[in-house]
Amino acid sequence: AMRAYWSGHSERSHHFIEKLFQGINGSGGRQHRIFFMLYYGLNSFKIIRRTSSQRLKSVPRDALKELKVAAGYSQWNFRNKVYLMEAETFSREGKHDEAKASYAAAITSARASKFIHEQGLACELAGFHCKKIGDQRRAWGFFNQAKQCYTDWGSQTKVDSIDRQLEAIRTSLA
Repeated sequence: AMRAYWSGHSERSHHFIEKLFQGINGSGGRQHRIFFMLYYGLNSFKIIRRTSSQRLKSVPRDALKELKVAAGYSQWNFRNKVYLMEAETFSREGKHDEAKASYAAAITSARASKFIHEQGLACELAGFHCKKIGDQRRAWGFFNQAKQCYTDWGSQTKVDSIDRQLEAIRTSLA
């Protein structure tokens, strides 16, 4: 599920997380469920965008609810995830100022917790948000931050993906 998520295969990741959740129910795997909840919620945003599926509409809201409960037990581990889910929700709803504030909070919180991959993810998603609303210069900055995070994390696949985004912006600004 995680490999599929980080490789950009949202539907596949979503499928495997649902299978994992089915296996966890009743088996005491609450920690595993919470761990996957961020990616489950983020996947649904991607799938909804691509397919206009109404079946997944409640997934991000439910994921955010569970992440908020988890953050009550460990701010260090879950606060950045809550901010990132809120940012994506605000972005989807067209609440751009709230989205920008939540992306900034997610980036800062992930950095403070030393979750370099989640800091990169927050920067990447902030870049996509800025790109979507036509703010190419801010998108460029966020994608550059994401690239640095993914480089530090050691994921050449994600660095290459971000390089493609930077090239698209470079071309549009030229």
